[in-house]
Amino acid sequence: MHFSKNHIEAVIFDLGGVILNIDIQGTFHKFKQLGIGPQGDVLELLKNHNIFNSFETGKLSPDQFRDEIRKVSGNGFTNELFDNIWNSMILDFPEENIRFLERIKPRYRTFLMSNTNKIHCDYYSEMLHKSYGYKNLDELLEKAYYSHTSGMRKPDTEFYEHILNQNGLKPQHTLFIDDFAENIESANKLGIQTVHLTNGMTISTIGL
Repeated sequence: MHFSKNHIEAVIFDLGGVILNIDIQGTFHKFKQLGIGPQGDVLELLKNHNIFNSFETGKLSPDQFRDEIRKVSGNGFTNELFDNIWNSMILDFPEENIRFLERIKPRYRTFLMSNTNKIHCDYYSEMLHKSYGYKNLDELLEKAYYSHTSGMRKPDTEFYEHILNQNGLKPQHTLFIDDFAENIESANKLGIQTVHLTNGMTISTIGL
């Protein structure tokens, strides 16, 4: 954890594993119901497989994404079955994280930067509304940036530069918080201050 609190004016948060509890490996295990793995490192498969990347950057609609998975798996699953499995990686929004975002919003410019997709976004937005009354994450932050609506995803530096430039943010006065090392490395290349959230750390314990 390397940042200077006195120099921070804006904070960019990752979503899954930072604000939202997720279980990626558990969901990959459930993919066996659809005739897909897991074989080898399924996390790497998800990150590198063009189908998933295309869905995360909005190049595929939910229906196109499901159809591509049907082709890969040879399984004619229903949309409902697939969505239930796909969304099972989304667990909950811990209350301490929501209250933390509420507390710091008056003191910092706050943003979200998430590699995500429409199926997940619809699901966790509904969860947020039911649990805390917020219609979406934009109500908790100055602005939320999603890969599937921006056409960009981490760790590509253009995604970071887009957020910095659109909001007039100075890298040296911006803090980026994420749970993946490769995303942290991209932020560091641009001079953004960072916190790599690991080993049970939470956003409420980093000292903002």
